[in-house]
Amino acid sequence: MNVNRSDDPPSRVGDPVCPASWLDGLILAGGQSRRMRTPVAPDADKGLRDWRGRPLVDYVCRYLRGQGIDRILISANRHPDAYARYGQVVRDDADLADCGPLAGILAGLRQARAPWLFVLPVDVIRWPDDLMGRLAQAASPDHPAYARTPDGPHPLCLVVHRSSAASLAAFLQSGQRQAQAWLRDCQARPVDFPDPDCLVNLNTPEDWSRWEG
Repeated sequence: MNVNRSDDPPSRVGDPVCPASWLDGLILAGGQSRRMRTPVAPDADKGLRDWRGRPLVDYVCRYLRGQGIDRILISANRHPDAYARYGQVVRDDADLADCGPLAGILAGLRQARAPWLFVLPVDVIRWPDDLMGRLAQAASPDHPAYARTPDGPHPLCLVVHRSSAASLAAFLQSGQRQAQAWLRDCQARPVDFPDPDCLVNLNTPEDWSRWEG
């Protein structure tokens, strides 16, 4: 396999072993963490909160590094100095403020240097070892690939080509915001993972308590 960072890669990312040099990583940490807020922590920033002794963003960074990703982008609209310890911070465009995680993906696609972007939310604490490789095998430049478990789709765990920035920008500018609607529009390919707990999200204080022990 000829592994390079060409802007004109093959129609698929490739062989059973994913060429990590074709991918940048993007961690989505740009939300408001509203569901994690409590009277004790009214301004919680979930990605910087310690879980088992380390901030959540640190876990995702280590996972991406372990997958061979050299360049990590972090979509963060608050506390940029804190997140900059873990990667290059990218902010949502000013005209897409409060547009949700798709605005973060668009910002990442516009800053990507590699042809492909491997996207993960900051609040996922478990990942299959073959997540990146299987998503990369399923993706093509016109069709992102995203994870699906028995509990449902995980539309923000995906591999997407840098050329998708234009269609995503048009989708957002039309007033749409839902990740699954965008994935339907571009005929994204689901990749099934049989373990319902292989992609655990910490969305609420109750989730946090359940998985922290």
